[in-house]
Order: sequence, then C-alpha cells, then structure tokens
Amino acid sequence: MAQHWTHRGGGWLAPRSPRPGVIPLRPLGPRDILDGTLTTLGRYGGRLLGALLLGQLAGLLPLAAVAGAATLASLSRTAGSRVFVYTLVPALALFLLFCWALATALTAALLRPAVLGRPVTTLGLLRAAAPRIPAVFGSRLLVLLAAAGPGAAALAAGLPPLALLPLAPVALWLGVLLALAPTAAGYEGLGPVAALRRSARLVRGAWWRTFAITVPAGALALGAAYAVPLRFGVLGALLAPALLTVPQPACGLLYMDRLLRREPGITPG
Repeated sequence: MAQHWTHRGGGWLAPRSPRPGVIPLRPLGPRDILDGTLTTLGRYGGRLLGALLLGQLAGLLPLAAVAGAATLASLSRTAGSRVFVYTLVPALALFLLFCWALATALTAALLRPAVLGRPVTTLGLLRAAAPRIPAVFGSRLLVLLAAAGPGAAALAAGLPPLALLPLAPVALWLGVLLALAPTAAGYEGLGPVAALRRSARLVRGAWWRTFAITVPAGALALGAAYAVPLRFGVLGALLAPALLTVPQPACGLLYMDRLLRREPGITPG
C-alpha cells in the first residue's frame, strides 16, 4: 500500500488502512466504532428497520394465537384471569426476546456487506438472518440465564433483595464477558454454547472496553423501548422493539474489532 504525502509539517505518512465500507479494515478505536455505527444506521438503517418489522410481523402470529387462547381461557369461571396472566406474560416476554434476537441476527447478517461496502436489500437481509435466529435466540437466552439466573432463583427462594447485592458484580461481569455471544452466533453460525465460549475468548483482556460500549448502548435502547410505549400507547408498543436495533451496529462493530485484534489475518469477506 502506497504512502501518502502531507503538507502539514511535510513528509510521508504511514499507509492508510483500506476502508471499502463503514469502517477501516484495522483494529478500531472508539471514534471508529461511533463513526461506523452512525454510518451504518445512515446507509442501511431503512433496510434494517424494514427487515425487523417484517420479522416482527411473522413473530406476532403465534403471539396473537396465544393471546386469543388466553382470552378464551380467562372467560372460564374456574380459571379466571390467572390463566390470562400466566399465559400471556411469558408469551410477551418471549416475543420481546425474539425481537431482540432478530435485531441481533439482522445486524450480524449486515456486518459483512456493511464492512465491505456492498449493497443489501430488505428481503435479502431477512433471508440471510432467518436461519441464524434460533442460535442467536438461544445464545441470548443463555446469556440472560447466566447473568440473571442466580439472582432470579434467589428471589424465587424468598431471599430479600438486599441479600442479592453480592451477586450483582458477578452478574455484570458475566453479562459483559458473554455480550458478544449473540453476534458470534449470527456472524459465524455458531451454536449457543460455542458462541458463549467465543465471546469469552474475544472479550478476555478487553472487559472494560466491552463494558464501555455495550452497557450504555443497551441501557439507552432498553430505556427508550420502555418509555416510548408509555408516551405513544399502542403505536409506541409496536415500534418499541425497533429501538433495539439502535445499539446493535455498535455491538457488531465492537465484535469485528475484537476479531481484527485477536485474528489479524482475518478478512470480513
């Protein structure tokens, strides 16, 4: 790669890294990740959102069936409203987890064309992501179980919330250590358990860097996804899962950065 001349002080500068797409093909700094995230959302955001909404519509069909069955069951004098709550609440939680996994799978499918500057279509993006959704969903569920499972089990056993404070640092550490597992499952086609091991290897030695990017981005998206339905009602509830796509490019580019640092010879294509 040829050197280039600068007039600021004169002399030859080091060769520039190639940048066919949203990021340069070299280890990334925080500014590269932020710039790449904004560029990805600006260049591909419409197609990403369109694919997410189409996928959500497919996921709403079984949720609607469960809601209908729960509504009919709640009319029973013996079951009452408990069946409605016990059936619909877990189904809604699984749907939200599905939307989160779908957003991650779509972003993972977008990584390669975005990094290489290739065009994508909404349907093409959805077709590429669809086979990866089960593995991404499974890895996302395992991350939640690893980070929050012990605390939830302790609460279910009747322990007071203050007794769970010692578990909080462990939960945070595990959550960050395994944060790249869903992206690994989507990008590399790994199974859930293999994706967790992959994330642990990539994050090792860069825990604080991963924390500084994934935790604020995830908290911002989850906060917005919670506030929007309160502000805009039913329409906000339908659009809230789309907000989960906002931090996904940042997490995807962080994953790509860890790959480029751990495996310098790797090529995104």
